[in-house]
Amino acid sequence: MSAESHPIDPARFAEALKRLPAENLALKVLEIRNAIAHLDYAISELKPFAEGRPPLLNEGETAEPDQECIDAIAEDEAVIARMQSRIEMIRAEVERRGLSWREFQGKPDDEKEEASAATDMTNGDSGGSANGVNGHGAGGEEQHPAWRDGTFQTGTISQLGDEERELLRQLQSQMPPEDDEDPEGGLHL
Repeated sequence: MSAESHPIDPARFAEALKRLPAENLALKVLEIRNAIAHLDYAISELKPFAEGRPPLLNEGETAEPDQECIDAIAEDEAVIARMQSRIEMIRAEVERRGLSWREFQGKPDDEKEEASAATDMTNGDSGGSANGVNGHGAGGEEQHPAWRDGTFQTGTISQLGDEERELLRQLQSQMPPEDDEDPEGGLHL
């Protein structure tokens, strides 16, 4: 973290929450959870280097643990703990207002399991194996939870409304056909 920036004091954060509408509290929870997921992912990527077993070593080779990775993991874990305490502060504010915290937790458990199964199938994960594409581990490694819980997603937009389809049609009509390549082989803007 920069020497010039410091996290907001917990008391000031709690005070600021009192002035936010419930919708903004929900967005703040999502924002913090997203940040935590990214930090968890970063930690899982740094961990092999911190443990002295980078993924590109041949069998039998060893490496020294990387102190910078160890320090980065410790800092990320401290940030995650601070973020989790912020989520607890938001929860306390939500409950103080008499609102249901469950609504701030996302989908109900039944829908979450169905969505997780659908995401796993969409990402080609049919049983915990990974394919080495789009953040999935190579060589049969278990994929990181951020890919399974919907934090990171890949795909295409498939539910376009009439206006979006018309806009897409107009954009495509302005694009030259793909078989009409530039003889100089460049892209001209």
